Amino acid sequence: MNELACEILHSARRVAVLGMSPKPQRTSHDIALYLQRVGYEIVPVNPGHEAILGLPCFPALARITGAVDIVDVFRAAEHEDEVAADILAMHHRPKAVWFQLNAGGYGVEDQLREAGIEVFLDSCIKVVHSICNNRSRSHM
Repeated sequence: MNELACEILHSARRVAVLGMSPKPQRTSHDIALYLQRVGYEIVPVNPGHEAILGLPCFPALARITGAVDIVDVFRAAEHEDEVAADILAMHHRPKAVWFQLNAGGYGVEDQLREAGIEVFLDSCIKVVHSICNNRSRSHM
């Protein structure tokens, strides 16, 4: 397990969920609810909706007001260039970007890292958070 991932998750407070769905059966919805339950502020990003989970939904990352610590990506891999451009256009760049399973990111990883953003590829933020949380409990 990546110690840096645990450090970022421990210090993060606000997570933008890019491609969040309002449908409860969708993975993006389930993971956003999990993140919300464990204490993160969720910022839905989906141009097709004005609100999700009663939260204002932004049409693009660059339209988010204030800073986010993490961008959690739920977009198909073929959109990774557009995702990277959106992340780099943010007024306050995140500490990290999580490309969920099958969300790509391999072609833009270097570009994002050069901009000072940590990148996690083919990685479920919910699983990583759970592992980090369990590990910190076992060290008590």
